[in-house]
Amino acid sequence: MKQIYKYFFLFSLSFSLAACGDFDEMNKNPNSPQTVPTQSLISYAEKSLVNAVRSTTLSISGANLYVQWLANNTYTDTDRYYWLSTTGNSPWSDLYLVQNNLDEIISLNSDESTRLQAALNGSNNNQIAATRILKVWAYQIMTDAWGDIPYNSYSGKNPSFDAGGAANNIIYPQYASQEDIYLDLLNELKEASEQLDINQPAFIKGDAIYQGDASKWQKFANSLSLRVANRIRHRSESANNRIKEIISNPDRYPIFKSNADNATLAYETTAPNQAPFYVATILANRNDYAVSNVLIDFLKGEKGPFQITDPRLEAYAQPNIEGEYTGQTYGLDAYTASLGNPNMVSKPGKEIYKSNYKEVLMEYSEVEFILSESKNWAQENYVNGIRASMQKWGVEESLINQYISQVAPANAETVLSQKWVALFMQGAEAWAEYRRTGYPDFLVKKGDVIWRKTIDGQEVIKRFDPIGINTLPARLLYPNSEIELNTLQYQKAINRQGADELTTQVWWNKVLVFSKPNKK
Repeated sequence: MKQIYKYFFLFSLSFSLAACGDFDEMNKNPNSPQTVPTQSLISYAEKSLVNAVRSTTLSISGANLYVQWLANNTYTDTDRYYWLSTTGNSPWSDLYLVQNNLDEIISLNSDESTRLQAALNGSNNNQIAATRILKVWAYQIMTDAWGDIPYNSYSGKNPSFDAGGAANNIIYPQYASQEDIYLDLLNELKEASEQLDINQPAFIKGDAIYQGDASKWQKFANSLSLRVANRIRHRSESANNRIKEIISNPDRYPIFKSNADNATLAYETTAPNQAPFYVATILANRNDYAVSNVLIDFLKGEKGPFQITDPRLEAYAQPNIEGEYTGQTYGLDAYTASLGNPNMVSKPGKEIYKSNYKEVLMEYSEVEFILSESKNWAQENYVNGIRASMQKWGVEESLINQYISQVAPANAETVLSQKWVALFMQGAEAWAEYRRTGYPDFLVKKGDVIWRKTIDGQEVIKRFDPIGINTLPARLLYPNSEIELNTLQYQKAINRQGADELTTQVWWNKVLVFSKPNKK
């Protein structure tokens, strides 16, 4: 499997179309793919990684629907959790292809025969460290989605960490347990943060996320450590200790302090480097995604713990043809959804449809919400998180101040509900957080009345009826490519983790964080 990924990458890299900005680097040296420079590798890997995570499969018709930000008015089965094992083939292979590309960067900077050439694009250690951070970001999303998965890391000693790597030829990789993966993710991030020399660039060319700024990569490493540790703090004392270590050592382990630190990837206005949502909607001529009534009602102050209008409404959604903000009813069957007029519901905000939309890997507001939770729902961090999110979306300061002056105080419900709305369009993280906490607790659940109308004098009621399961998916099904091609290791994984079903909880979700998780 690993060798296939390697050669497919080299082929695809050689025939990439020309692009602008940092993405230009992916097209260098097309006639000698075995000596691809690291600036080309990192440019290709960053874009490909975000493309895979924010794809229609994983995000637009996946996690973004699961957390009920969006709703579909045509192909509504995806709102109702319909997922086949074949659905996961493409994102699985795309994500492992990117992991292999990142391993290639590490190999070029480690191997004595190539490290001097690689150092022309930045110090070897800095390139390795930034690459390790990206690998962690991707692997956390992957293990949160599937549970136990094939995994490898730069320094991992666990014999089950054999997913591949540029120097290995592993065709049938075994699956590592999620517990082992998570503990190694924390180790990788800590080592990567300490490995970085912030007085030298991480990459001289090719880095579209931080333009080579090693100090920003270091902040990303430690902020991401907070995300990783917070996910498992109820299952691992070492994760709790890592949170405390970061908070108590800000000079050694700096974290995001403003939106200027956000880890983002800005796309471009020209093909083939346009943003995933733009490609999936405008270029595909699809008009079936709308903002859900759940999110619209929340932003209007009609749902959830805040009875005030949220000024992010105008950024997150567009008015319908009548000038009103109206959400698409979440979870309807296809026939009932077809009875509505798609022009009468709000589409996502104009910014989200831009071809050069800036995708977020992690942002400052999330860090503040994590800090609030770690300090037993600290009010100051809670307010900082709200302010940072609104500033990122361009809300006027006067409106921010007005909202904050009226917002309900910090507690589990309010902090985690604000975190949910601040993560808008970062579906993988919001889906994981909902599974971990059960918040926000106002999402539509099986049996809830979602639509009613009087027809010929009779009231017709529709209730939310997921397809095949009774609750939001706890994980995704392994792709059938693994079932067919890596059968033995797949079987070992499900024997350890549990049945390959949407309702099988991943390791960190087998023990609940809150006594009232609001799950059915």
